[in-house]
Amino acid sequence: MDDTQLDALTLACADVLPYPGEWRRAPYEEWEVDGARYHLVAVDPGVSALGVRVDGGPVMVLPEEEGEPGLLNSGPGQLLAFLELYREAAAEAERYEAGEEPDESLAAAEELTDALLARFAAVDPAAVADENAYWCIAAEELGYGMEC
Repeated sequence: MDDTQLDALTLACADVLPYPGEWRRAPYEEWEVDGARYHLVAVDPGVSALGVRVDGGPVMVLPEEEGEPGLLNSGPGQLLAFLELYREAAAEAERYEAGEEPDESLAAAEELTDALLARFAAVDPAAVADENAYWCIAAEELGYGMEC
């Protein structure tokens, strides 16, 4: 991806992707991790960075110090598709009005989470293959917000 495409990607992510870091603009810093080079599109100093592989491969969560890189999405196209799915689910969660029965709220939250994960899996199964993957946690936390 060139800088113009990366700028468009970071702009799309900035208001939707639940990532606490700072979104970058061109020119993009590069990191090398396990022999692969990544353009850093967002950085949470001292914690992690989001990197788009220079050769057009996956989008990764890169630990700044210790730990293994984690897959965010298999590529920028899948990330953009996930952003739209997440935006739609977040709007649905926001429209939800909790009932007086806690079990009802819990069921609605689980339904939203499960449906979102199924939509994610249809687009990029690798990104949600592990229950501790970034998007699995994001979907679960979105559901937790409905339980309040």
